[in-house]
Amino acid sequence: MSIVGQNQVRQMYVGLTYPGHANVAAVKAGNASALAVLSADGTAVGANKPLVFLTKDASGKVVTSDIIKPKQILYAKSKGYVAPVLGSTTISAITVNANTLYTVEIAIKQFGSFSVENEYIKKAFYKAAAGNTAENIVDGLILSLNRNFSREIDSTATYNPYFTFTKTGTGASAALVITEKTDWLVNSYRVGKMTRTKLDFTVNAKFTTVPTFVTVNGSRGVGSGYEVLDMEYYLQGERNDYMRDAGYPHNFDNTYVSDKTAKYNFVEIGYYEEGRDEAKKSKKSITIAMPFTNLAGNSVINAMIANLNTALGAGTIDVLPVV
Repeated sequence: MSIVGQNQVRQMYVGLTYPGHANVAAVKAGNASALAVLSADGTAVGANKPLVFLTKDASGKVVTSDIIKPKQILYAKSKGYVAPVLGSTTISAITVNANTLYTVEIAIKQFGSFSVENEYIKKAFYKAAAGNTAENIVDGLILSLNRNFSREIDSTATYNPYFTFTKTGTGASAALVITEKTDWLVNSYRVGKMTRTKLDFTVNAKFTTVPTFVTVNGSRGVGSGYEVLDMEYYLQGERNDYMRDAGYPHNFDNTYVSDKTAKYNFVEIGYYEEGRDEAKKSKKSITIAMPFTNLAGNSVINAMIANLNTALGAGTIDVLPVV
């Protein structure tokens, strides 16, 4: 039988800045959502002294983390923002066959659905004529794709929020490039309800001669605003908003510190608590997210890392690059 309790949790804090507060009074007098790292007794951090994270919420209340004892640290690390990579497929080496119908198919999984079994199919067609080159075929397929996607919400004959269709090269060297977009997120994302942030799609083509396919698998990166907003919703909710799913999907929307349009760096700390009268160790962890603007702006989170290293030992957490 497994043991599950409130001690096996991850806490989450989003700090908008790190002004280097020296004590609890400074936290109370400071701006909301600014982070502080202090010793557990409320004074400045010291070597090998238990520490806590503190922040002030919008109502003026000071929120504090668990007490973290340096000797009970299991790991401590930093992770800088990594930009997402957009998925794409390039169709090249197109052989021209007159009077042949060229077909491109985009299959999108979970389009407007929560089921991975659902696929939404979009197709493009072009019939090659005598004298056509690969460029004519690519131009025709792009025109057909744009027309088909113009039926979607927020789309026109030349724009849709899901994909871009572009041509590279000319003449016989022309290629079709299909690249995913993230424009659709603006209107479709709903925290705690519709949290998908990436298109899951494949591209197929039916040509008389099989062309060359080059696929770039996209990635979400690390530290997108959507990722941090999801983490704040799920991880803070255990502590501050435990009724958040009571009426799903008609639960009330809440407000959060993180911004879905922002970018973030992270500090992760894993540790354990040990019961006074028993030998069981309860593993816990804390995630700290702070905004990323540019490399020079990493000096803010590095100031917090410096204070953490004062308590945990020099070099325990790597500073993030500033140039």
